[in-house]
Amino acid sequence: MIEGVKITSKRVIPDDRGKIMHIMKSSDEQFSAFGEVYCSTVYPGVVKGWHMHKKMTLNYVVLKGNIKFVLYDDRPDSPTYREIQEFVMGENQYVMVTVPPFVWNGFKGVGLEEAFVINFTDIPHDAEEIVRMDPHDNDLINYNWSLKDR
Repeated sequence: MIEGVKITSKRVIPDDRGKIMHIMKSSDEQFSAFGEVYCSTVYPGVVKGWHMHKKMTLNYVVLKGNIKFVLYDDRPDSPTYREIQEFVMGENQYVMVTVPPFVWNGFKGVGLEEAFVINFTDIPHDAEEIVRMDPHDNDLINYNWSLKDR
């Protein structure tokens, strides 16, 4: 696991009317400040990434569908420097992933439907503090986004 990244199981409360899917409370350990909350969708097979924030902490959950979430640690002073972490999250694995500043991340829609990804951040979006790279063609992160049969 990449240093500073936290994966937290989130509570789902189903009943005969539907369900409640907890995202964030001010009493949660991951909560530091409110910046913004937004929903991003991704179609099956599409990759959104790579991006890295210099100041912002991200807190991702997937409400509908599934994604393959991938992180890359490019912090030279980190004990997990140059490590890659990947996992599937979504309806069948309802967790929150907390991503600290300076950790590259991206995700790919997996399965047969559009995935709905919520991001709860500690500061509002600032185009000056985000860095982006092509997910398929860059010299820093050698990652193959294709499906891996296990």
